[in-house]
Amino acid sequence: MSLDLTVDEIVETLKRSSLTTVLVEGKEDVIIYRWLEDEIGITNASFLPCGGRSKLLKIYKRRNEFTEISVIFVADRDTYVYINPPKKYNEMIWTNGYSIENDLYYGRNIESLLSNKEKDTFLKSLNSFIGYYAFEVQNLLDGNEYNLKKHPQEILCDVQHEIKEEFLETINFKKAGKELENNIKENYDVLVRGKSLFALLTRILSNKTRKIKHSKLSLLEHCYKTHKSKKFIELIKKIQLKISA
Repeated sequence: MSLDLTVDEIVETLKRSSLTTVLVEGKEDVIIYRWLEDEIGITNASFLPCGGRSKLLKIYKRRNEFTEISVIFVADRDTYVYINPPKKYNEMIWTNGYSIENDLYYGRNIESLLSNKEKDTFLKSLNSFIGYYAFEVQNLLDGNEYNLKKHPQEILCDVQHEIKEEFLETINFKKAGKELENNIKENYDVLVRGKSLFALLTRILSNKTRKIKHSKLSLLEHCYKTHKSKKFIELIKKIQLKISA
């Protein structure tokens, strides 16, 4: 199914469907849901990527238009990982962490691919990034403008693995509260945007000096197929329960 369908087109598709449908964001994480669809079984439910969070929430609001079939909504928790989702979305299945990538990353087992030296570099990069990221989360919580989508490669120095000073100057950086920063450091596999986490890891594991190089896709596949985290298994169970209800 194309990800380019409009909200109206997806609603009309759902009206004509006879099979339980699991509606997912599926803009960049569609491959994960394809693995999940293969595991759960296409005969039990059809996974329909709608092309982004905004579309998914708009379709959720119109769910009374296709009450004849069972539709399960699965969404990234996104910024609701820092604040509780509104009650109007209580029929939604949310990821445990910021995104489905976080639920795959949860437990940090994928970091076992790092050598001891690489682990040191990764942690230095991660802690530097979190120092900046906490500033953006603080802006979010304070109701100010924020941006949680900056790519680590754009803001980290390749040599020192610290945030570039010139970048901090452009955003009027102010250090976040210690409690918030420590909370993110302790729970980074849940609270730091999954795409940023995998970017930080890929930055190390795809280094040109490394004999075995990993892409984000290979790391996602490794997480999914060799050691599913307990949080990802919980997500699968929630979907399965809804399907069988």
